[in-house]
Amino acid sequence: MSDVSQDTSLLVEPEAEEQVLARMLSDDQAIEEVAGFLLPEHFYTSNYRKLYKEALRRWEGGEEPANLANMLPMMEKLGVDVMKLTNMAIDIAIWEMKPLAERLVQTDGVRKAMKAGYELIQMANMSRMLDADEIEQTITKATETLTRIGERQAKNTMRSVHDILMEHTDKLEQTIWGDEESEVVGPSIMTGMPDLDELTNGYKAPELIVIAARPSVGKTAFANQQALNIAEKYAEKGPVALFSLEMAAEELVTRMLGNLAHLGGLGNRKLTEEEYNKYTMAVGLLANHNIMIDDEPKQTVSKIRAKARRLQKEQGLSAIFIDYLQFIEPPTKGMNRADVVSENTKALKNMAKELGVPVIALAQVGRQVEQRADKRPMMSDLRESGEIEQTADKIMFLYRDEYYNRDTEKKSILEVDLAKNRNGATGKRELCFIKEYGKIRSLEVQHAEQLAIV
Repeated sequence: MSDVSQDTSLLVEPEAEEQVLARMLSDDQAIEEVAGFLLPEHFYTSNYRKLYKEALRRWEGGEEPANLANMLPMMEKLGVDVMKLTNMAIDIAIWEMKPLAERLVQTDGVRKAMKAGYELIQMANMSRMLDADEIEQTITKATETLTRIGERQAKNTMRSVHDILMEHTDKLEQTIWGDEESEVVGPSIMTGMPDLDELTNGYKAPELIVIAARPSVGKTAFANQQALNIAEKYAEKGPVALFSLEMAAEELVTRMLGNLAHLGGLGNRKLTEEEYNKYTMAVGLLANHNIMIDDEPKQTVSKIRAKARRLQKEQGLSAIFIDYLQFIEPPTKGMNRADVVSENTKALKNMAKELGVPVIALAQVGRQVEQRADKRPMMSDLRESGEIEQTADKIMFLYRDEYYNRDTEKKSILEVDLAKNRNGATGKRELCFIKEYGKIRSLEVQHAEQLAIV
């Protein structure tokens, strides 16, 4: 009968082991994707097992990252093909890291199960030579081995009703006994737009909020205003993370400065002395807003999640804004557009749950809106985008009549249609949108200020 090692060695995936190591060595943060569940023992190849063990030790100890430069001496000592892993890293995206690692865990589990099964076969062949106690001990040992394998494969996601009730009670008491003068309601993040907050009861963790509209209606201004408000009010929770996949960080900052200074055309014209004074005051105000902007284009959800997780670990995190959903890269090459948006939407919801913060994603509405007499977007305009309608906790549509009708009576009015609210009411609100400098506020506040000026 063949040796156990010869049988189990048939279930080895050296290429997957190499791909995991290649990705890890090429990206300092990649190990965060798998460190929670991938163990050195899951590597069959001895040298790869030693290499990963050292990388894991460095990561857990907060030492220099286990990148190629730092690990090169060990790789050369072990005889690892450095050039092979370096070339391989080019073709391995960060989103592939976790599935590959999970495959290694599963394969290792099958190897261990095969070994336990083989021992049972040996016992059966030798049963005539064993007494009853020896047979029972062998069966018990094999059963315990299989049980341990199953336990390691399954994630511990069970929570007692007692623990869930305690969390629920804490949140409810925050709502009931919270400071009456505060806008904070329980675990919600208020947007600083009172009319909207009254309708939505704020953004909660782990909600996925989708804000959809046609181009140039005001999606980015709407998101910027909320990011500014949240960063100012919830600084103790950590920064607001803003992932801008279309617009450069400098352009976003320019818009935020215009918002705070009440100035339009910044960077495109000379400023008067009075305007310059407003500008410098806005610079000071914005510097105190806890906002982190990432404008790297062509990012996957996995990459966004890794960056957000690192930020949360280092500084905390209050909310994540993504501008915008359709610009997120596909998780797998060759997918059609609808499937890409669907998969990314589900991934964003999972990210919100994993990080425990609200995720606000902007989305583009299709051109079919332009063919209707009433150009207000509606839920059916999102159906071609797969999972958005089903997965998002809140969906808001933005509309400006002024964009389509120059002679409208509703000038500077931004209509917000809360079309889906998983845990509350739906409805519409009107806000004032001062397009010149991208500021959004309640109509009452704007009207009061105009009266004061008069």
